[in-house]
Amino acid sequence: MNLQLNYHHLRYFLAVATHGGIKAATEALHVSAPTLSAQVRELEGFLEVELFRREGKSLILSDAGRVVKRYAERIFAFGDEMVEVVHRGGAGGPETVYLGIGDAVPKLLASHILVRCWEEAPSLRIVVREGLPSELFPALATHQLDIVIANEPAPPLLKTVLFSTKAGRYGVHFVATAKLKKTYNPRRGLSGFPVLVPTRESALRRELERWWAENGILPQIRAEFDDAAAMCELAASGIGAAPVLDPVLNDVLKRYGLHKIPIKMGIHEELFVVTAERQFSQEGPRMIARIASSFSRGSG
Repeated sequence: MNLQLNYHHLRYFLAVATHGGIKAATEALHVSAPTLSAQVRELEGFLEVELFRREGKSLILSDAGRVVKRYAERIFAFGDEMVEVVHRGGAGGPETVYLGIGDAVPKLLASHILVRCWEEAPSLRIVVREGLPSELFPALATHQLDIVIANEPAPPLLKTVLFSTKAGRYGVHFVATAKLKKTYNPRRGLSGFPVLVPTRESALRRELERWWAENGILPQIRAEFDDAAAMCELAASGIGAAPVLDPVLNDVLKRYGLHKIPIKMGIHEELFVVTAERQFSQEGPRMIARIASSFSRGSG
């Protein structure tokens, strides 16, 4: 059995996956459709998996196909980077970092971290993948990502291969439109008050439910979100109050026209940097981890 991967096959597969079909890929690569189809079939034979499934006239990536596509993108990105570094005459070319950001991490906080990174290293390239921690951590464990920023550490099943470091601990506040804030009754607190919350998989949701149970609070949950930005967008429409973290509170109030509700909660959200190696071998992930941790100063 041939154990060496044919990179021509992989390049043709990636073209089909990226362009959404054989016809579009043939126009991009200037090869015939039969040749392209044959190359993809040979790759499927080599890997012993089906990379596409046909739905009508469309080719849809299979689960295995999506995994192969992510690896192929990284392989050719590194190849392009290598060529650029060699042409520039040295090993000082731009570094590419594959960063996972949990959906529950506020987009404004993630943006601040990225902007700070580019201020320090203008040539740094960052490929960002957003998703649930349950999706990002396995990708990190299989080296599809270099580093993950999430609101929870790696699960026990992955603690032998992933390393979690607490980057911050932030206070939490509820915010709402001016109209909705006027209906807030401090004596009742959030009991019966319309709120927007993270989904039950979120560490913050678990903290909120613990706080509600301990204080006999029964809020009116209007909607649940994986995405913190989407939660703020809906809060701006007046549907309910949303929880926001200290580091981005002022930005959220300004951007969405919201107001802080005067309630003391005493709960916190944590931020973790998770990697597949205990000591960073690349400067890019090391810098991202340091900058993410810097946002905890003065918070909590």
